[in-house]
Amino acid sequence: MTALLAVFAVAVSLLAAAYQQRIDEASRYNRTFDAAQTLAELLRLQLAFAGAREPDDIDEIRMRAAILENRIGVVGNAVWPIPEMRADFLPSLADALRQVTPLIDHMPEAGVGMDAVTILKPLVQPLARMTSRSHAIANDEIGRTQAQLRLLFAVLCGLTVFLVLFGAALVTFVLWQNRRLDRTARSDALTGLANRLQFGFSLDRLASANGCAVMLIDVDHFKTLNDTNGHDIGDAVLTRVGQRLDQAAPDALLVARVGGDEFAILYEGAEAAARSRAAATRILEMMRQPIMANGRCVKVSVTLGFRTVERTGDRHTSHTLLKDADLALYEAKAAGRRCATEFQPEMKKSFLERHRLEADLHGAIDRGEHHLQFQPVVDLRSKTTLGFEALLRWNHPEFGFVPPSQFVPLAEESDLILDLGRWVLTEAIAAARHWPGDVFVAVNISARQLNDADLAIFVAKTLAEAGFPARRLEIEVTETALIQNEALATQTLQALRALGCRIALDDFGTGYASLSYLQRFVFDKLKIDRSFVESCREDKNSSAIVAAVCALAHRLQLGVVAEGIETQEHCAFVAEAGCGAGQGYLFDRPLSRDKALERLLREAEEAQWLVQADRAPRHLVLAL
Repeated sequence: MTALLAVFAVAVSLLAAAYQQRIDEASRYNRTFDAAQTLAELLRLQLAFAGAREPDDIDEIRMRAAILENRIGVVGNAVWPIPEMRADFLPSLADALRQVTPLIDHMPEAGVGMDAVTILKPLVQPLARMTSRSHAIANDEIGRTQAQLRLLFAVLCGLTVFLVLFGAALVTFVLWQNRRLDRTARSDALTGLANRLQFGFSLDRLASANGCAVMLIDVDHFKTLNDTNGHDIGDAVLTRVGQRLDQAAPDALLVARVGGDEFAILYEGAEAAARSRAAATRILEMMRQPIMANGRCVKVSVTLGFRTVERTGDRHTSHTLLKDADLALYEAKAAGRRCATEFQPEMKKSFLERHRLEADLHGAIDRGEHHLQFQPVVDLRSKTTLGFEALLRWNHPEFGFVPPSQFVPLAEESDLILDLGRWVLTEAIAAARHWPGDVFVAVNISARQLNDADLAIFVAKTLAEAGFPARRLEIEVTETALIQNEALATQTLQALRALGCRIALDDFGTGYASLSYLQRFVFDKLKIDRSFVESCREDKNSSAIVAAVCALAHRLQLGVVAEGIETQEHCAFVAEAGCGAGQGYLFDRPLSRDKALERLLREAEEAQWLVQADRAPRHLVLAL
């Protein structure tokens, strides 16, 4: 536009200069008038000489002669298109005027006037002819100039019309482009849904509405899906998820993608709460069907959290609505994902408590608030202790005992789990080095720890400093930990196994791909989750699963440990199913470091007493 305006300004300037030049040239057409006036004055001078009768007529003749002389000067200064006008005629006319001028003094003598007329008369016809020619030439030139001026005016009009039309087109284009850029700025390039910017604008307006709902949807374990299947599959999954959300919420005000794997849905109106709940049910139902992404069948699940406002008198800011929906989403994830959770006021209290716990978790080790307890793993036949599982405990100075289910996820969300996990390994090995025989200690390793490339190096260094055999350290991992980053988890487990550590798969049977993990990873032991043991008598499926797992472990030459044994019935059941070891409250509750050592020493004394009793004479045994 700037370039066009510059060109237009230059063009207008040039056209104005040309127009001015045409006007200047048109002003020169006055030379024809000057020639005609000169002819008229020549004729008047002749008539004055011819009609002079009285002495008073001499003044008239003198005046006419002076006027003619002046006209000769004016005509002589003009530019003539007739060359002979200035070269021949004007000198002749001036010479004739000089000849008749002395005759004026002799007027009105007889014959003087006729002599003057005779001198001037030959010049009349040539001057008249030249005047006529000049007039014709001037008319032609004026015609050409007028034609050029008309053309110039037409060009100016055409250029003006063009610029007006171009300006209108430019304004239309700018408006269209602005709308297009606005749509682009407010749309997600991958899914075509609204983006975070549009979501924010709509939420700001929606927050003051009477009746609304804000729903946040998160794709479960999307990073793992993306890393495992590739970014092209991940992008296709996000696109299909967006399409399903749009189909499941056709009555929503807005469906948006607000993050990498996070979507949002907005509802407004008096029925917003009911419609959002119905949409949540439809979304969960639709997401049960696998997604076809680039020819691959991918199973995807989502977790939902939403905040509804039903009372017309309530007023909320967009920030509080979004924060409340995010709290509900957090609660849904904590509940196991694949579900929808609606915000409740008490969630804020638990959220603040979590933040307080997370803040207090920093430095808890240095303050001595953490300690380990050891739960025995018992041989189901001899009832002797094979080892202990190290369990982390936190005694908060204000809240008292904080369950691991509350603070371990907080530690996993940050890098605190790395320091905490290393502290557990160090303390567990330090305690176990005093245990007799081959009693092992089992330590749980989280997903974040498995992603630590230096974990195996740290374990090797700790074992060497404590002088503790690697074969007595058992590393327990869950399927959830393995799925986070399978490639790095494989490397870490292989490095730990190369040290001599044993690897156990914890909570076996509760995941989604247990058998496939038995193929890809090398384990030494399977731990059957307590949920199967607790329902062994009521649920035939649970008992069948326990028996199948034991049979599978024996075929794969793996050890089996049943968790959650609390009654003699549980113990008899798992032993009958083929399980060789177990742990639970039936055998003992988690023990302190000293109590664990006392248990082992007590078992050692009992075993020694039995050996001595076997070696004693029969009559002594009877006496005893």
